[in-house]
Amino acid sequence: MGVSVVVLGGLGVAALHAIAVPFLLPALRKHCLPYVAANGEQLALLAAACERRGVKRLVDLGSGDGVVCVELSKRLGIETVGHELNPWLVWYSKLSARVNGVSHLATFHRGDLFKTDIRDCDAVALFVVPA
Repeated sequence: MGVSVVVLGGLGVAALHAIAVPFLLPALRKHCLPYVAANGEQLALLAAACERRGVKRLVDLGSGDGVVCVELSKRLGIETVGHELNPWLVWYSKLSARVNGVSHLATFHRGDLFKTDIRDCDAVALFVVPA
């Protein structure tokens, strides 16, 4: 009984680390890039800008939970590509696109935004924080 409790406790600690580390590691990078969710006003402004400029393909650098890509694909029917370092957020984004019926328009990749090729996109979304 004692060994199984230790094993289960060890697995629990490992699982917590596997989930928490991808959220904490960006803060330790040379350029600190925290996860900050986009709000409704920001999404509306971005959608209006995309409509005015006739954007057909947008890349979201540091796409987080994928809400920008999913919402723009839903609202405008445009192709969006999200690039995110955190594998859990990439997984969540893919799930969200599927649940919202836009997985054929909104795709997500795990990768460093500083190394992303943006040549084939009409627009780039990048939300930054003041600090």
